[in-house]
Amino acid sequence: MKHLLPLLLLIIATSLSNEIKGVSPRADKGIFDLREMTDEEFLLKLNGEWEFYWKKLLRPHNFQTENLKPDLYGKIPSYWTDYSDNSINTQGKGYATYKLTVLLPKGFRKPLGFDMPVFDSSYDLYINGEYHGGNGIPGKSAEETKPGYSRNLIRFEPDSDTLSIIINVANYSHRRGGFWLPVNIGTYDKLKKRVANNWAFDWCIFSLLLGFSLFFLFFFLTYPKEKAMLYFSLATIGLALRPLLTSHFLINNIITIDWDWIVRSEYLGLYLIITGFIWFTATVYPSKFFRLFAKITAIYFSISFILTFFLPVRIFSYNTMAIYPAIIILMSYAVYKSFRGILNKNSLDIIYFLTFILLIAGGMHDIRVSLGKSSTSYGYILSYHIVLFIIVQAALLLYKWVKSYSEKDKLQNELEFLNRNLESLVNERTEELKTQKEEIEKQNSRIAQQNKQLTETIHLKNKIFSVVAHDLRSPVVNILYMLNLLKEKENRDNLDQFTNSSIEYAQMVISLLENMLVWGRGQEDKIKYTPDRHNLADIILTNLSIFKETADEKEISMNFTQIGSSMAFIDKDLLDIVIRNLLSNAIKYTARGGRISILLKDKTDHDNNLMVKICDNGIGISEGKKKYLFTSKEIISTPGTENEKGTGLGLKLCYELILINKGSINVESTEGAGTCFSIFLPLK
Repeated sequence: MKHLLPLLLLIIATSLSNEIKGVSPRADKGIFDLREMTDEEFLLKLNGEWEFYWKKLLRPHNFQTENLKPDLYGKIPSYWTDYSDNSINTQGKGYATYKLTVLLPKGFRKPLGFDMPVFDSSYDLYINGEYHGGNGIPGKSAEETKPGYSRNLIRFEPDSDTLSIIINVANYSHRRGGFWLPVNIGTYDKLKKRVANNWAFDWCIFSLLLGFSLFFLFFFLTYPKEKAMLYFSLATIGLALRPLLTSHFLINNIITIDWDWIVRSEYLGLYLIITGFIWFTATVYPSKFFRLFAKITAIYFSISFILTFFLPVRIFSYNTMAIYPAIIILMSYAVYKSFRGILNKNSLDIIYFLTFILLIAGGMHDIRVSLGKSSTSYGYILSYHIVLFIIVQAALLLYKWVKSYSEKDKLQNELEFLNRNLESLVNERTEELKTQKEEIEKQNSRIAQQNKQLTETIHLKNKIFSVVAHDLRSPVVNILYMLNLLKEKENRDNLDQFTNSSIEYAQMVISLLENMLVWGRGQEDKIKYTPDRHNLADIILTNLSIFKETADEKEISMNFTQIGSSMAFIDKDLLDIVIRNLLSNAIKYTARGGRISILLKDKTDHDNNLMVKICDNGIGISEGKKKYLFTSKEIISTPGTENEKGTGLGLKLCYELILINKGSINVESTEGAGTCFSIFLPLK
């Protein structure tokens, strides 16, 4: 596919430069001067300003006997309806005479050739006073005029250095009169060779387009889903007919056909071409807007197709006014969509874009030719461009076939592989599904467990908040009550008693709040753990001083014994909370007059850890409670020996904080005899 790009670019550049080639010399005021020409062999087009005589059919003798002046100098090639002058009013119907004087190089006597295009709609040619043929019969009325189309090659041997060319033209059958293609002049052998080559090339174009149209039609009949091939085939059939009905009018070499049916057939083929290409483009680049446009144009040109059989040429020939906008919309849409495809990096759209540009170049040229605006001698060239376009389409089609075959072959191989390995693939897939099912069950189990834990945590929090709300209220109310009593003069003698009670209640509130805060952070894994080597004896002694007054009030004795080093690798703040909670509980659950002993000993049997043992002779713990003392999900707040309050969080918190400090805790207790808590902490 990549080799098509340079070829397309070259042809487009050549097509766009056609308007530049061969624009000089030109006729000026009815004179075509070749006296300075030095070429022995030449080909030129007699373009420029010809003498134009409106409503006159002048013969050579009229110019010899009368002093005639042209009505104007008409531009050739063009229709006479394009002439604008205040002295005459040219219309589509009418007759006129064209005259041109050609000045040859001095002594030039080689045989000349004149390649005569068709005229709308009849003409007679005179050279140096002699009649040299024409098309149809030009006359001064519709009754006298007979239209005709055929391409003529005239041989003329000059006997002087001046040529006088007179052409009588009459039109009563077409919407416009005159000639829109140039008259070509040149040395006869060279011109004849060129005409023969063009004639042969037109036959090649016809044969090639007809063959491609049948090929695409066969492709559609084989694969009816490929509607694009049907539309392309219809357009190609219309294009194949054009060389028969335009340019050299090859139809005259096959059968004799009237002028009006030549024109009718040309328009019928044109409708087929445009409709086919519009639907082809709508299939390649589908859109709601363009499909609606395709339907409208199909209806319009179908009606035009039928009317062309019955209406005169001078009426249905105006249909070109609808054909040109349809072509413009078609080409604009195709270029736009293919260019968008290029932006989306679709390689096939590059080929489509360049071929559409090629068609636009040929279409613009042919429109100018049909309007008599072209300054080239090439005539209609769109058919040549279409040939390349169709070749490219065939290449793209072959490419798609090969690609489809490769994909089909790939799918076939995959299918064979699946058939051979179906059982193993099914087993493999079953195993994958089983694994996925097990993984999903594990996930569901984890989710269920997390939901259960979440439910328990929420239940636990709700219960804690309930306990806190109850237990926190009591000491705060007592503190306020003590403070109000102190305001009365008769109670000021009891200041020490009230102050000590307030301090005790305040310590209860502080302990309660601190336990709640630490426990809350623990539930969110936000407890800050910053271990270092600390003296555990200092922590114990500090807490003993804090609880001394509370113990003294219950007449409880507290003894502290240290054996060995007291240094441990701990978080001081967390261990401070643990010791405070254990001492608070020991005092709380020891009866008045009881005792509490604290032992600090290093290098125990537990991997050379530091041991702290806190024992009391209080109420003890039952076997049922002792088993779930640290791990129970329930929050149970047991009143002290003198109805002291608590949250039930203390021991749970101690257990968690000891674990954070890489230690362990256990309990020994006998109901009614007392309890001992043993803590083991790392030395390093």
